[in-house]
Amino acid sequence: REFISNVSHELRSPITSIQGFAQGMLDGAVPEDTRGRYLQVIVDETHRLSKLINGLLNLSRLENDQTALAYSDFDVNEMTRRVIISRMTQLEEKKMDVDTDFETDSCFVHADADQIEQVIINLLDNAVKYSAPGTIRVALKKTGHDKCALSVATPGEPLSPEECKNVFKRFYRVDRARAMDHSYGLGLSIAESIVSEHGGKIRCEGKADGNVFTVTLPTVKGEAK
Repeated sequence: REFISNVSHELRSPITSIQGFAQGMLDGAVPEDTRGRYLQVIVDETHRLSKLINGLLNLSRLENDQTALAYSDFDVNEMTRRVIISRMTQLEEKKMDVDTDFETDSCFVHADADQIEQVIINLLDNAVKYSAPGTIRVALKKTGHDKCALSVATPGEPLSPEECKNVFKRFYRVDRARAMDHSYGLGLSIAESIVSEHGGKIRCEGKADGNVFTVTLPTVKGEAK
């Protein structure tokens, strides 16, 4: 019931915007010289709806083992660099910086490249959307002989251990009594499902100055040497 209520809430907002602006133009209540702006709102809201629906479909496929993983060996360091570059516009708009700390020049993992790229995108989008203005710190290091750990540290109010435990649930909403009241949507749920499919782990940890999300993935055999 809670999930259906959350989905209904997430769908209602863009549908209401689309319906209201479209009806206003049909009724002639929107001046001709401002129609372009309102049409852009409608387009943006349809993109938002499409993203939400695609996210729900992806979760459904992942949870029902309907997604065949296309394994390959690739450098997760280079992939992370590309994702960061692709998010520079959003970072600049929010007045945020990114510091990177890569322990080694490369870290090759054995995984589905498209799926892992989606995990990195979701973590960075989540960081930009819900963090306080400041610096996001992205680190990559090898752990043990067969793991690569990617961590994204975000500035802002730290999540409690209970919130960190629940934050990977779909549309999880943090304490409504606090100023940072918001829903985390589907991004972290999708990330957790993908990482789990690969036999990896994803965790959240609240720190004094923010939160750290860490993904651990298996490296390519022989990569340690």
